[in-house]
Amino acid sequence: MSFDFAPVSDILFVILSVLSVFFAVLTVYTPHILRSASYLMGVLSLTAGLYILLGAELLAGVQLLVYVGGIVVLLVISIMLTVNDNKSVQYEASFLRKAFALLASGGFYISFSYFLSKSSFATNSFYLNPVENANTAGASAIKGVGLALLSSGPNGFILPFEVISLLLLTVLVSGIVIARKDTP
Repeated sequence: MSFDFAPVSDILFVILSVLSVFFAVLTVYTPHILRSASYLMGVLSLTAGLYILLGAELLAGVQLLVYVGGIVVLLVISIMLTVNDNKSVQYEASFLRKAFALLASGGFYISFSYFLSKSSFATNSFYLNPVENANTAGASAIKGVGLALLSSGPNGFILPFEVISLLLLTVLVSGIVIARKDTP
């Protein structure tokens, strides 16, 4: 008698996916804003773990640096600066709204799954075996992406990164100015 066990990557995928959905539900349903931001960090970190399983280490690193390291920290700082009381958000959705949300999300899931199965993603060999194809591309592809991100040439992306950094700085300073109590 032989047992056919699933590969470790499949088991890790299921574990990371279930935990990600669990933290996403906690993010939406917790009444405390800071806990919600913490659960959101968990969701984004687990998404980076899924990227690693798919062989996209660069994308996982960007996910951790940009979303977890930047946006969620900015969100937590903004919440800490603007919220003056420890009251939790009290909102009770009606049954009709919950049913509509369930139907809308289910319809989106079904239509997205249908279109994804009919697209070229379903038959493209890169997406069917990403780890093997990423290894054949080698480190030169990652080096090319890094050089493109930091170059100032016609195909470079250094200007958008600088604009985004100025935008985030402006948002942070604006949050501090709005949250600051006026001293007479």
